[in-house]
Amino acid sequence: MVIFEFIYMKNYKKIISNIFAGVITYILPVVTFAQIKNPLKGATSVGGFVTVILGYVVRIGGIVAIFAFIYVGYLFVKAKGNPGDLEKAKTTFFNTVIGVAILLGAQIISTIITGTINSLQ
Repeated sequence: MVIFEFIYMKNYKKIISNIFAGVITYILPVVTFAQIKNPLKGATSVGGFVTVILGYVVRIGGIVAIFAFIYVGYLFVKAKGNPGDLEKAKTTFFNTVIGVAILLGAQIISTIITGTINSLQ
């Protein structure tokens, strides 16, 4: 069904949502979760477990960030100089950059959480 939509190019939003849903449903779990053997194997404590889980969150978030930047690029191209659409694209870009900054700070957050949990024991 998606192939015919690409041929006629009538409904862009439906095409993009179908591609995104397909990647999230079929490709992402196979690529990401097929590599997970036992997340608890390297974790000897609760702090280690949190560190391992946040490591996987960073990996998955990196994939989502790539798709978010692709979407932002699409919004800029689609705007074609229209001030309202450009403002939406700029806002989306700014929010994506903030999200990536939070994602990159996840290791620092992991260290803080692990230190707090270890100090409670």
